[in-house]
Amino acid sequence: MRLMKGKVYFLSESGERRVRLRLRLRLGWCVVIVVLLTCMEMTLANRPPQFVLNEGQSEIVLRLKEGKETSIGTLVHRLKGFDSDEDPLIFGLRGQAANDLLRIENLGSNEGNVYLKKELDRETEDSYTLILTLTDGHLGEGSFVTQSLLILVEDVNDNAPICRTDNSTVKVEENSDVPLILTTIECEDLDEGPYGQVIYKLQTDPGDEEVFSIQQTKDGKGLLKLLQPLDYDKKFLYQLRVIATDRANTGQVNTATHPILVEVVDREDRPPEWLVVPSVTRISEDVPKGTHVLQVRAIDGDRGVNNKISYSLLNENDLFGVDSESGIVFTKGTLDREDDRNGGSFILQLQATEKTNSKDKSLSISTEVTVLLLDVNDETPRFASRSYVAEVVENQPVDVPVTFLGDSIAECFDHDLGLNGTFRLYTEGDGGVFEITPSQGINQVTFLVRVKNPSRLDYERLKVINFTLVAEEVGIEKKKSKVGMTVFLRDANDNSPQFEKEIYKVNISENALPGTTMIQIRAHDDDSGLLGTEGIRYTSITGSIADELILNPITGVITVGSTNKKSLDRELSPAYFLNVEARDNGGRGNRNTVQIQLLINDLNDEKPNFLLSRYEGRIFENEFQFISPLIVEAKDKDLPNTKNSEIHYSIVSGNEEGHFQIDEITGKLSIKKTLDFESLPVIPGHPESNVKKLNLTIRANDMGSAPLFSLAAVTVWVLDQNDFSPEFKKKYYHKIIREDTPQGTEILTIQAEDLDASLPFNRIFYRMENGAGDKFMVDSESGVIRLSPGATLDFNLHSSHVLQINAIDGGGLKSKIPTVVNITVLDTNNKPPSFIVNTADGIYHAKIKENSPRGTYITQFRASDPDQKPILRYRLDLNKSEGRSPEGRLVKGLQLNTLFTLDSSDAILRVGGGQLDRETVEFIRLTIEVEDKGTENGKQMATAQIQIQIIDEQDNEPIFRRSIYSTSLVENSKIGTVVLTLVADDADLDTHIRYALLPLASDPHRTEFPLVIDSDSGVITVSQPNKIDRETRQWINFTVLAEDSGNGRTTKGIGRAEVFVRILDQNDNSPLFIPGQDRIEVREDTKVGSVIGSVEARDLDEGPNGKVSYVLDRNSAMGKFSIDPESGRIRVAGLLDREETPTHSLVIEAWDNWYGYSSPDSRSSFKNVLVILLDVNDEKPVFEGLEEEFVVTEFHEGVIGTIRAKDGDAPDLPNSWIQFKIRGGNELGLFKLEQGKNQAKLFPARSLKGFYGNYTLSVEASDGGKPINVVSRDFQVHITDFNDNAPRFITLQNLTVAIPENATVGSSVIQIRAIDSDTGPNGVVRYRFRKDLASNLDTFTIHPTTGLITLTKPLDRQKVKLYHVRVEAYDLGQIPLSSDLTFKVKVENMKEFQPVFIVSSISINFTENTEEERVELPEAVGSDNDEDEEEPDICYFILSDDQNSTEIFYLDPYEHWISPKIILDREQTPSYEIKVLATTDCKGSQLIAQIRSTLAVTIMVNDLNDNSPKFEKRVFSGGISTSSSFGSIIVDLSAADSDAPNTSNSQLTYYIIPPIRTSLTEGLGHLSENQNLFLIDGKSLLLNFDPQINMKGYFKFEVGVKDGDSLMDTAVVLIYLLREDQKVKIVVRRNPVEVRENVDKFLRTLSNITGARVNSDMSSFQFHENMDGSVDKTKTDFFVHFVHPENNIVLEVEQVLKLIDLNIEELDEIFKEFNVIDTQGSTLTPRRSKGLSGEGRNLFLVYAGGTAIFLALLLLVVISLSCAQRSKYQRRLKAATATAYGIPQFTYVSFDSRSLYF
Repeated sequence: MRLMKGKVYFLSESGERRVRLRLRLRLGWCVVIVVLLTCMEMTLANRPPQFVLNEGQSEIVLRLKEGKETSIGTLVHRLKGFDSDEDPLIFGLRGQAANDLLRIENLGSNEGNVYLKKELDRETEDSYTLILTLTDGHLGEGSFVTQSLLILVEDVNDNAPICRTDNSTVKVEENSDVPLILTTIECEDLDEGPYGQVIYKLQTDPGDEEVFSIQQTKDGKGLLKLLQPLDYDKKFLYQLRVIATDRANTGQVNTATHPILVEVVDREDRPPEWLVVPSVTRISEDVPKGTHVLQVRAIDGDRGVNNKISYSLLNENDLFGVDSESGIVFTKGTLDREDDRNGGSFILQLQATEKTNSKDKSLSISTEVTVLLLDVNDETPRFASRSYVAEVVENQPVDVPVTFLGDSIAECFDHDLGLNGTFRLYTEGDGGVFEITPSQGINQVTFLVRVKNPSRLDYERLKVINFTLVAEEVGIEKKKSKVGMTVFLRDANDNSPQFEKEIYKVNISENALPGTTMIQIRAHDDDSGLLGTEGIRYTSITGSIADELILNPITGVITVGSTNKKSLDRELSPAYFLNVEARDNGGRGNRNTVQIQLLINDLNDEKPNFLLSRYEGRIFENEFQFISPLIVEAKDKDLPNTKNSEIHYSIVSGNEEGHFQIDEITGKLSIKKTLDFESLPVIPGHPESNVKKLNLTIRANDMGSAPLFSLAAVTVWVLDQNDFSPEFKKKYYHKIIREDTPQGTEILTIQAEDLDASLPFNRIFYRMENGAGDKFMVDSESGVIRLSPGATLDFNLHSSHVLQINAIDGGGLKSKIPTVVNITVLDTNNKPPSFIVNTADGIYHAKIKENSPRGTYITQFRASDPDQKPILRYRLDLNKSEGRSPEGRLVKGLQLNTLFTLDSSDAILRVGGGQLDRETVEFIRLTIEVEDKGTENGKQMATAQIQIQIIDEQDNEPIFRRSIYSTSLVENSKIGTVVLTLVADDADLDTHIRYALLPLASDPHRTEFPLVIDSDSGVITVSQPNKIDRETRQWINFTVLAEDSGNGRTTKGIGRAEVFVRILDQNDNSPLFIPGQDRIEVREDTKVGSVIGSVEARDLDEGPNGKVSYVLDRNSAMGKFSIDPESGRIRVAGLLDREETPTHSLVIEAWDNWYGYSSPDSRSSFKNVLVILLDVNDEKPVFEGLEEEFVVTEFHEGVIGTIRAKDGDAPDLPNSWIQFKIRGGNELGLFKLEQGKNQAKLFPARSLKGFYGNYTLSVEASDGGKPINVVSRDFQVHITDFNDNAPRFITLQNLTVAIPENATVGSSVIQIRAIDSDTGPNGVVRYRFRKDLASNLDTFTIHPTTGLITLTKPLDRQKVKLYHVRVEAYDLGQIPLSSDLTFKVKVENMKEFQPVFIVSSISINFTENTEEERVELPEAVGSDNDEDEEEPDICYFILSDDQNSTEIFYLDPYEHWISPKIILDREQTPSYEIKVLATTDCKGSQLIAQIRSTLAVTIMVNDLNDNSPKFEKRVFSGGISTSSSFGSIIVDLSAADSDAPNTSNSQLTYYIIPPIRTSLTEGLGHLSENQNLFLIDGKSLLLNFDPQINMKGYFKFEVGVKDGDSLMDTAVVLIYLLREDQKVKIVVRRNPVEVRENVDKFLRTLSNITGARVNSDMSSFQFHENMDGSVDKTKTDFFVHFVHPENNIVLEVEQVLKLIDLNIEELDEIFKEFNVIDTQGSTLTPRRSKGLSGEGRNLFLVYAGGTAIFLALLLLVVISLSCAQRSKYQRRLKAATATAYGIPQFTYVSFDSRSLYF
């Protein structure tokens, strides 16, 4: 047995003997060599051992990490030695230092492990040079072979930075110039490289980030800088922490912290500060000289200095002075508050100055204090005018002021302060008609004289009133003054017109003619002249028909207007309510209204109207009952239960034969004489329809004096019944045919007839009864007899066939006598030949050697034919032949016609002219055909196959699978690294290939070539790694040879391949930054994304190793900057803010092999870039301090307050210089600003006297930058005033409040309200009762803040009927002022008095979309009250309800007229139901509905024609076909009008808008141009012509709809001409009426889902007809057709059914809703066809489809069996071909895609 390349060979016996002989020879030679070597070793002396080193290595170099990275006991190296004598070797160390550091453990005979004994520390020792020893024990004592060992200690980050501590405290004077270097920080890290480089960061307390910074120097130090001036008073001590970190980019980062304390040294730079400053001090104006007024105190602003303070008065005067040491302010002269020079107040400017020895100017501070003089009473109140003249209109209500005339000034003065300047104002001699408000004032007051008692203001009784005004002090002295006043009265119109009647009632006939007088109304007015009756004009009439009437404005006569509208229509409304308005003063004065009730009398003006425009009924012939009762019905809108609305019915036409009768009362149609279907006329175009129709005309007339009538059309559909059976025309048929007659051949046709007149009763079906077997079939509709599909005739089996056939009509009746058909069969010759094959697999087999010459014999074939005289001819069918390669693949393009020839007569197969090549094709399968040329018809043939195997010869050379190989190899690859594997193939069998490597002649390294190839496997590996260096050479190119064994040939075959190996780079160079770009200056407003600079680094490596990526340290970038990793461009990534961080020190890293993260092969370097931000004006000024409110008196003159602001921009630029300006709130010019450095002082611009109140000053602060930043802030300036206004009541005086006796405790009585014109506490109003012994105030309580008076105990009317209550309203000033209000509380007996309506309900009308319309409601009356009491007023309220009626209607509570608040819309709400309550509680606080006090009001909204009709669809479509009869309904139009139903506003009329356009039409030439093709009857669009069978296309036109006022809408109508076979029948389980009512929804859903336009046949809704002709009344059939929405082409039935099938899932819901049972093509045909009928074709299609499916299944079974047999035969063929052609020692088996040879 021999193994080679995965193949196993079993050799024969002779082969095994040859192998054994070769093995014995080789073993003998090995023994001879071993003996010779042994002898040589015994003759040699001892040789010294050697250390085994790598090639080119003279010293052992180890690189070890320090510390724990290389722990004690770590194996650091393995030593190897070599001894030619093969003695055991011993490794050792020389010297104590080496033995202290390392330990060697000998392994085996020639190896030793080196272990670490002591921990390494690079900072202590960074390298060790040691000596290794080696001996074999035979060198002599103390003799060794030595080898140097160099250990390089590599650094790890194990040391933290260490900082100097001699600069931990720094002292800095405040306000030192900046920037200032405070100290230098020096920290040292003993590590090397990045681990030893120190980075400094500064940590400060919150808020101090911008004060200090630290800057890195090139020598590794840090400079601590002061960036902002320090202020001792703000902060005198700063604690800083310098964080020193190394630059480790991976692993541990070490950190050290160095604390620094910065002490601030104070300077004398701050002025004194005030400790005590009383802002306002009050003293009496009569105090003596030298009186102590106030004292101020101040201290040194520099806390660390604390100098003494001296005081002085800046505005010195003769009245006040100050002590310089104590700060006491005293009086120097006599004070007088009334002196005009000071106004009773003084503003003293005090200054505190610091006493210092400094040569600098002394520091000082100033302030203001206010001194107010308290008043002494020495002034008398005075009026501004000596007398007053005024006028007032009579009957003015309470509190109306009079109008002053001339130069009267309504002011009063008293210059004293407080109570001394407070005075009362009142009248004398006016009889209580007038009063002065305010009744009390302080200093100065403007007053009004108001009406107090309007009952005396009657122009007819009194025209002038003279009286006196008095001003009197309220103090003890009661000083006062008086002036006279004259008030003139003016007349007013104070009476309204009054009608003679409260309501007018009028009767009038409907449809009254224009000019008819309805009524005359009259009114009178008690005023005189134009203000009275003389000036009354009747200005308007309102109501639903007001536009139809004419009102004479002078006489009040109302007549019917001349208009086309018929509003006086009793059927529209039996009654109307109108309102007439009268006004005095010529129609411009007071108004009043009266109601007119208009009743309409009925006339016979409405004709009966049928409910339907057309009625239909169905009946079977010879029946007396309709399928469904047929009843016509009409309605008459005239007055019910009168002759005008009584209706009678009669038949007008269509009943000439007397078949029908009608009930004249009920309108029910019945059968008087049965109908005969066959005698009735046929429907045009449908001669075989099973339905015929009769048209009747029904009249409905009323019984009025002048009877009116209307007509209706009734269609009676008569249904046929099956009463005839089919009969054959012939009783016997005979036919002779050949036995080779093809299947499906028509043999003969039989015929029968049926005398019924309609389908399906006259439709005949044929059925085979017996005798046909499986040979013959009859078409069920045409009667054609054919030879069945698949049937064959054989004369030898059956020479004749007798068939019996019956006929059945569509109603199920059979022919009484069946017909007989006799068929005779003739014989023919039809037997094919066959091949004679004796093999088990049924094919021929042969073998032939490749390269055989032309004409070589292969084999001979034989065939036989059962016919007597066959003529057999043979040929090769090359189309069914094939060849396969040795691998079993099909060989394409094989020229088999040149490889083989076949004699057509003797069937001998020979080699052709082509060359046979086994390497191309090994197995060839040929197909041979034999044909009988003597057949009568058609070809008679047989086929056979032959399998030919091509035998191999040695004729090919090895060929590499690729001619050129290319690969790559990393430099410094290890020995044995596989570079590439090459494979060559030899197409011949049993050959062996060997490989060799051939360097190029031009290769300078060919003598020391670094690669070798395995001669057997072709694997190329590395042999000399030190010769593979990318920097030396980038490619290694060579040639590989492949040589076969030859196997007897004289020359061996050789193949070549060229190999190209590219040397790949290793990453051994770090990126290096190019010098430059270390400092960048950029504006702080630079936009995000802007490029501000760039850095560049280069890497000498190539590819990813040489591609540099840039990374920006996130901590240094602070989210403000980013860097492009590819280009190194530095961009702004976030908003920059110089005020937040003025500089940024960016740490930029350059990496190679960067993938968004560093890999183990990545290398990097670092660079620092300093970014300095340049200031822009981006900081707005910020106001300082929380003080936003300044309080001063109206006499203040000095500084009101100081406004300060700061700006965060650079202090040395105008960006931070601030200017102030008052932008708002100073319209009176009371204030001004004085500018300072970033501050401004607020001063009064003029005297503030009299301008007390709150002022909001909008102060604007703007900086000096460009563009200017502006901010504003509101400051409140409060100027205090004196309390000089008493509260003033809003509630009326002398008011009487009614409260029911049964009111519960806690019920609200009334809420009192008063206002005060003062501000602050002076204007806050409180309430209380005025004490009165007889007032019984414990019954009530008043809320002091809200003024709400509530009940505190139950009321008893028997004890107290009337309460007198006096309420006082007072303010909260230091000297309170007050006013009084007196009113009465009346206790009502609820049982004795309840308002009652005379009627319980009423109906009124308002017209929609009408403004200013109102109706007066009936008045309620009350029962008698107590005799000594006045009858209380009755008020009217709308009760709240869920309709929100109170928001829709307004009811006058006193005059009880109602009007809409909103515009009414009848279409939204046609009527309203509201409840009106009459009550004596005119406040409406307790609206409790009482039955007799409640009025139910029905408000009807009269209609206006404000809505135009709207079509429900914009496009209506339908279809007509030849089955559509003249006058049939095509489309039902539908529109809606929102106006009132059954009125002219909503009565719709439909009409056609010409022209009627045609598109894509054919066959319309017989129609005249002026012919009305369509008519409209009511809502129905009718057909007005007879469609013909050749018509095509569609009609398009518009239809319109209008109401009684000709408001209209339009829609488009599309009528399609279609064939009967384009209709789809829908079968549903519903009755026809229900389907027709809801079919729109069904069609709309179909259209939405399928996207087509879907129409229904309006006349097709009928009960379902079964196959046997019976009627199923549980189902309905109707027809639809589909139209393409874009090109308006009617879809075919197949397209429609496919469209439905595609969307069946979406249609499932609507199909279920309508109970759709079936959808199928229409079976209606326009005329009887001579061929197959529809049902016959369906039966044939079913039969043919079933046959086709059966044959297809049978074909699949046969194909499957054939494939299985073919696979089986293929396996047998391979087995047979392996043994049949002379290779007995091999067997070929295919298994798991592997080839095994045995």
